[in-house]
Amino acid sequence: MGQQQLLLLVLSTVIVGLATVAGIQAFSENEQQATQDALVQRAINIGNDVLAAHNEPSQFGGVDLINNSPGSGKVATAAGYESDTPSADGAGDAAGCGISAVGNPTTIYCSSDGTTSNDTNNQFVEVDVNPNTGDVAVTTINDNTSVGSV
Repeated sequence: MGQQQLLLLVLSTVIVGLATVAGIQAFSENEQQATQDALVQRAINIGNDVLAAHNEPSQFGGVDLINNSPGSGKVATAAGYESDTPSADGAGDAAGCGISAVGNPTTIYCSSDGTTSNDTNNQFVEVDVNPNTGDVAVTTINDNTSVGSV
């Protein structure tokens, strides 16, 4: 082979290698964003279910989050969940959520590793349900606080 052909072969190999590395990096970033989006969506859905359970009359299985502290298990049952640790579908096999109905507001935690702690090894979302105003607000995504409301 001539020098020109070898140079083109090496150059094309380098370009293909760089494109492969860039594609892997983009895939990894998109995977993390998709997990975070799934956790936010799941936490908001659970928060809306908890708010709906609060708005339901107690005769029909609703809970009063303002005037009494019903406990996380009772809130989860009223919101239609089997336990106060519902799964976080779409966010990975180990992902999970938790409902904390102690005090006002009720807090929903979702993380990629199923814990209710915010550490550097997982994606973490916290949503507060305020029955006084009827708001479901995302308060924490990973280390960012006060990120908005729905």
